[in-house]
Amino acid sequence: MKGIAVIVTAVLVVVSAHAMPALTYHVRACTPGVDCYVSAHGTAPGSPGPANADFRRFYGALLGVDLSGDAFTWTTATNADGYWFGSVDDTADDIHTSYLWLTDHFLCCAIDAPYAIVDGNDRNFFLGIDGNGVSNANQPLSPAFLAQAGGPFALPPVPYGLLPASWNLIGSDAASVRFVAIDDGDRILATWDRGWLEFDPVAFDPVPEPVTAWLILPLVLMLFARRRVRS
Repeated sequence: MKGIAVIVTAVLVVVSAHAMPALTYHVRACTPGVDCYVSAHGTAPGSPGPANADFRRFYGALLGVDLSGDAFTWTTATNADGYWFGSVDDTADDIHTSYLWLTDHFLCCAIDAPYAIVDGNDRNFFLGIDGNGVSNANQPLSPAFLAQAGGPFALPPVPYGLLPASWNLIGSDAASVRFVAIDDGDRILATWDRGWLEFDPVAFDPVPEPVTAWLILPLVLMLFARRRVRS
């Protein structure tokens, strides 16, 4: 969906009124299989996941075009609360992004790749990459993000902070950090230019409630403006 990213800086994401104290992380270098202790979060199949017809309806409504003949491809991961997430592509209409699905509907996303949801835990925290500053707004790292369920443009960011010693470790390599996995203790495994990192929470937050992020600028008008008319 080329062209969506150009309006990101003009987008205001309104998050739930349920304020959450920020997570605070201690970051340390680690070696997988030796002293990286992020465990699998035990995702389990929840409600039935999305089908091709669901993607056609969701993105057809967002873009204002007929996608009834399109064939979507997507990856799948789930958590214990029934969220399904992954990447989704439709080369016929240049749709390349990630999605979040719950029960019988999509919550997210309309933002272009390379935006990506890469993992999620059973506390409904999600990790990913966002070079446009939406899902990592006011977070210490970018393009990596830590977010919660919501949408429809992108996942809403979860506030978190880093201890001063962690900043000293990461330093000028902060932009190279990429979140890879999160367990149900909210520990995060990441890669960076010098190997691997583990983010260990030293202050916990309550389990987030699903929120809705609404675009202050009219998303539909923006999408109409950047779509070509299908022949």
